[in-house]
This record gives sequence, structure tokens and C-alpha cells, in this order.
Amino acid sequence: MKRSILGLMYLIQGMRKAGVAVDSKLQSIGLHAEALDPSSIIHPSLEWDVLKVIGQGVEPEKGLFIGQHYALAGYGPLLMLLVTTENLRIALEQGIRYQALTHLTGVLSLKYKNQKVALCYAPEDLNSDLGLLRAQCEISGTYKFIQDLYQMMGLSIPQIHIELPFPPPEDQQVLELYHHYYGAELQFAAGSAEFWFDDSVLDVQIPSADKMTFNLYESKCIAELERLKTDESVPSLVQRVQDYLELQEGVIPTMAETAQALQIPERTLRHQLQQLQSSYKQIREQLIKDKALKLIEYKEYSIEMIAELLGYSEPAAFNHAFKRWFGQSPRQYFK
Repeated sequence: MKRSILGLMYLIQGMRKAGVAVDSKLQSIGLHAEALDPSSIIHPSLEWDVLKVIGQGVEPEKGLFIGQHYALAGYGPLLMLLVTTENLRIALEQGIRYQALTHLTGVLSLKYKNQKVALCYAPEDLNSDLGLLRAQCEISGTYKFIQDLYQMMGLSIPQIHIELPFPPPEDQQVLELYHHYYGAELQFAAGSAEFWFDDSVLDVQIPSADKMTFNLYESKCIAELERLKTDESVPSLVQRVQDYLELQEGVIPTMAETAQALQIPERTLRHQLQQLQSSYKQIREQLIKDKALKLIEYKEYSIEMIAELLGYSEPAAFNHAFKRWFGQSPRQYFK
């Protein structure tokens, strides 16, 4: 299953605010944060390829700060679904059901013990520095999500006991930062990230509950899950290149930048695509053709603006290419 690009965008935004030179790293592989298409979806393997570039040299403990810059705004239908549920029990269950629409890459679950309930999160990888960095970001971001969601629903934030699935930092000052963020009773070295509440919170009614709105956004969440499904557990090389070029609007990464992002020597990438009866140029051109038609049929942009969105420096160059592809000019097609 593919994922929303949301997690990657939040990671980039958080890295910026945490003082990581993420923009120069992105530019080395032909990406620009402002040009990333928020509606695009990404295969986990491609997301990991990008993470290996932007996360290089970043200490895992930086994730504590990076995750604090994740926000509710990008969650769209899922956010509206959660705030219109009847009570917090249903909200938690829906959050787990539609986890694929969040920034999380691991597995969410609920645990019950001694009149307590925990929202548990098992990160995908805690054995590498890069996996640990992502886990720290996701756990920190989840804690912020819980707090922001309570505030948005007009509810008082309950007392939360937190356990983290990694050892405490050796630096005492860093350890104090963890306690400042997660609370004085924070515990380390747990089996998973666990956010413990009194189970009475499950029955708390949500003031903004609305059954009709809930049903509307439930259908939108189901549709979005369907969009993320893919038959390819391991995408083909052609699909990997296509997916990478689709990540952003405007200027498309060069072949050299794409090869660097996918960690394949450019010469090898060219040869392997030839063996698959394809080429970087063909994939790029087909992508631009598809985007051009979508933008024209949307009927909200001028020809000049479409040319700019597709990375053309001059509308005349776009007009020439469009006529070569479809046998008529964009304006003729527009009519």
C-alpha cells in the first residue's frame, strides 16, 4: 500500500524548524519542499529512499524536536472524521482503522490494563539510526497530535503517562528535554510507544459530534484508502522512476537527480530502463502529458499558468510540445 506524502512533508517541515539543512539535501536530488504536491501518494520504499538522503547525519534524538512541528491541518477528511465521532473510544478506533492516512509508518493498537487504556505505537524500525530517527519523529508527532486534537474538540487534556521504546539519552540535559515534553513520569525501554490514560476517558462525549458529518467523512476516508492500494509490493523500476517524478509540481528532477535519489548509478539506471523497453525521457514526457491534460480539463488555470506548473520557461515551448502530442494547440483543446 502506498502512503500519503503527508508524513514526508511534515518530516521536512519539522527538520527545517529543528535546524536541519534539509533544503540543500532535497535540492541535491531535484526536490523542492514548496513544490511537493500535497495530493500525491508515495510508496514506502521510495519514501525511505528520500529519508536516507535528508536524514543522513541527523542524530535520532533530533526526532523529539522534529515531531513537535507536525500539525493537524494536513489530515483533512480523517481529522473531520475524528472530531465528529460520538466519543473518544470511537475516535481512537477510527484513528487505528485509518492509520494509513496519517504520518505513521508502524502499527497502532489499544491496550487495556487495570482500568487504564493505552494507545500503543510499534515503530517499523528501531535497529538503525535512520529508523530510530523516524520513530522518534513519529512518536513525538503523535503526542502533539493527541494534544492538538483534544484542544480542537474543546476538551481538557487528561493526564497521560508515556512510555518510549528506546533507552534514555545519556546526556542529562537532553534527558531533561524529554521529561519537559513528555512529563516527569516518562519511562524508557518499553516494548512500544505507549500513551496511557484512565479508561474513563473512553466514554467522554465529543462536543462536535455529528452523525451526518461523520458518515460523509467516513466515505471520504474509505475512498482515500482505496486510492492508496497498489498491487505492487515491490514496484518496478519504471514505476519507481514515475512515482519519484510525480512527487512535485513544476520543475521535474533530472535523470541524474533521480538516479541519486533512488541510489542507482545514472548509467545503470539508463541501462536497466532500456532493458525494460523504456527510458527516463519517455517516463518524463508521459508524466507531463498526463498532467497537462488534467490541468487543462480542470479549467481553472490559464495556458500560461499550466506551462509554468509543468516546468516550461515559455508558454510557446509548452504549446509546441502539446501540439506534437495531441495534434492541436492547448487553446484548441480547451474549447
